[in-house]
Amino acid sequence: MVQRPSAPVATARTDAATLASREEKVLHYLDRSGLGLEIGPSHNPIAPKRLGFNVHILDHLSAAGLREKYADHARFGVRIENIEEVDFVWNGEDLRDLIGRTGCYDWIISSHVIEHVPDVVSHLQQCETLIKRNGFISLVIPDMRYCFDSLGSVSTTGDFLDAYYLKRTRPSLGMIFDHFASACQLNQKIAWDSKEPTNNYQLMHDFTSVKELCEHVQTKQEYIDTHCWRFTPKSFELIIGDLQRLGLLNVSIVGSFETSGCEFYVTLGFSEEQKLEDRLTLLKKVKEESSFRLV
Repeated sequence: MVQRPSAPVATARTDAATLASREEKVLHYLDRSGLGLEIGPSHNPIAPKRLGFNVHILDHLSAAGLREKYADHARFGVRIENIEEVDFVWNGEDLRDLIGRTGCYDWIISSHVIEHVPDVVSHLQQCETLIKRNGFISLVIPDMRYCFDSLGSVSTTGDFLDAYYLKRTRPSLGMIFDHFASACQLNQKIAWDSKEPTNNYQLMHDFTSVKELCEHVQTKQEYIDTHCWRFTPKSFELIIGDLQRLGLLNVSIVGSFETSGCEFYVTLGFSEEQKLEDRLTLLKKVKEESSFRLV
């Protein structure tokens, strides 16, 4: 199975300057002295308590559970001593119910999480009610062109709407199939950058194993960790703009940084001055991005 790509992200940050650059992009719009929430930092927090950030940690396991999960991952560069004490253990419930209050955070950081969330619309709606009116949501998102998602199809606003109105709490069979059937390596890597030669793609799973997994999912109530969504920078911008136009989101993109390595950076916030780019122009840009050369 394809695991959440924490190791490739670490690989993309090869020196202190690159690491600082990444953190600066994530924190650029945030009031660093304010109260924050970091969602799913696992062993790689961007705003750790140990560096003085006033932050709550939300993850799918307790700190002890995360340390146990990653105990034998040192060979992948994982440092379990970086795991923060977890304030909220999330089991899929509404974030507002879990945290118990709204309008309380100056910022939320979420790195390589949103692509795993089965219903992103509900997730972002919950996040926007957790931040103050002058607060921000800072996202780090894998660019599908430069990771194991690259042979899949870019996600659309329609896909988001289906998940939202069906109230998805776990990946659908189709999401699971697309994730595993299309997952690939390039030159034996599961994440890379735009300079990587593109002449050696390989699928990561044979079709028989994918078929067996899909059959298993239909008979067992088991949560399968999956990239439910695949984005390029412009496809994500298009979706957020559409959700605004549909009245489903109040936050908009107030800042962004282009793809670096295998990921791009987007900050959401409340803004009355936000002007949405023309949809036709954006659709053309999405098509251009998603038609990148493979060979």
